[in-house]
Amino acid sequence: MTDHEVGVLAIGAGPANLALAVAIEESGSEELARGTLLLEQSPDIKWQRNLLMPWARSQVSFLKDLVTLRNPRSRFSFLNFLHDQNRLDEFVNLGTFNPFRWELSDYLQWVATNLEKVRIRYGARAENVEPTRGADGSITGWTVRLTDGDTIHCR
Repeated sequence: MTDHEVGVLAIGAGPANLALAVAIEESGSEELARGTLLLEQSPDIKWQRNLLMPWARSQVSFLKDLVTLRNPRSRFSFLNFLHDQNRLDEFVNLGTFNPFRWELSDYLQWVATNLEKVRIRYGARAENVEPTRGADGSITGWTVRLTDGDTIHCR
């Protein structure tokens, strides 16, 4: 059992928290980025883990990736992912703006792998979340207990 302290803690490494992690990483605040931790209960990141049939497409355009609407020049864009994986030409020639679900799942894992400052802890399941209170009763932070016995304190 270990006690950890972080500035920002996000439970679950799904699209919303990955988008938050990228925004924090790109914020320019080294301290904030290095003080951010995402917890993911699985050993990896899979989007809609049990629904990745090879023919199934997303109903959402690739332009609604984790970053493009916030920062179209981000290195974490779906198009940069495709370029990095040597799949951009193939995708552009599909004649649709809707990627396969497995492509989006691969994209999310790629984003997680390419974070340089924000950390992700895999195999970590939160069991209990409780507020930490100041002398006046106001909430000053949170204490999260994990199923492995570790405790994480965060603002």
